[in-house]
Amino acid sequence: MAGLSFDSGLLIRLDRGDQHAWAWLKRATERGEPPTVSSVAVAESWRDGRTQARLASLLNACDVIPVDESLAKLAGEALAAVQGAGVADALIAAGAARAGATLVTEDHDDMRALADGYFRGLRVAAAR
Repeated sequence: MAGLSFDSGLLIRLDRGDQHAWAWLKRATERGEPPTVSSVAVAESWRDGRTQARLASLLNACDVIPVDESLAKLAGEALAAVQGAGVADALIAAGAARAGATLVTEDHDDMRALADGYFRGLRVAAAR
């Protein structure tokens, strides 16, 4: 099975100590596959490093995917194909799709629309 990728909603839940979210992280680490996280998801979830030690620690266990030109173009194509999709969601979905990862998301409906409408091979799992 391919690895996991986390969206910003899951990062926020991890930072808050949510046990369901931590179960997803545990699944990934038990397989020896660090989850991927889009740098966009980091931006959406990061507020103050002095108070987010938990998030800082878990990000050290993840592979953070930077947004480069090719990923930005891929997300832009998804935006053209999926009516109402947002830029952040498209970038997060593009990173997960490129990594061949299952996207674990708090925003299941929007990510499912991106998977169905453009990222056909992207697997989407509801965080709960």
